[in-house]
Order: sequence, then C-alpha cells, then structure tokens
Amino acid sequence: MTKAKKIAQKGLAKILRNRKEAHGKLITDEDILKGVEVSDAGNIDLWICPPHPHCPCCLDGLIELRNEVSEHKNILACHIEIIGVPQSERWTAAVNE
Repeated sequence: MTKAKKIAQKGLAKILRNRKEAHGKLITDEDILKGVEVSDAGNIDLWICPPHPHCPCCLDGLIELRNEVSEHKNILACHIEIIGVPQSERWTAAVNE
C-alpha cells in the first residue's frame, strides 16, 4: 500500500465517519454505501445507492459529499457512481459534473 493511498483512506474515513444523508441515515450504512475503492495515487471511487431516488435533497447531499472529498488536501480526486435507482447514469453525471 502506498503512502498516498493510506493517507487518502484516513481522510475519507474521517469525512464519512459521522456523515448523514439528507434524511438522517448514516452515509456508511450498508444499504447506502455499496463500495469504496482508493487507488494507489489517492483517487477515491464511491458506489452509493440513494435511499430516496426521487428526492432533490439527496442529489444535493451527494454533490456536497463529492465536493468535500475532492477538496480534501490528501485526496487527488473523487468519483461517485450512483447505483440501484432509476436513471442512475443521470444521477452519476449530475453528481460528478
């Protein structure tokens, strides 16, 4: 494991530790956060299944999460892949633009 990967993992863990989605559930709940991958360079990929697929505040919350993760000084980049909801590719595009 590279030093960059280890530092990025710690930074991501700190961000996600107590973070809640818009309706009060922890983002780390296994029904919401489906996967995490940290590259050796410090890039983060998250797979998330929003609990309320037609809720604009869920979309806003995911955009805020991506921005916070991307702005962390030890994380090179962040990509959030939305899964398990209708038109997930549109959600993914909106969150990552």
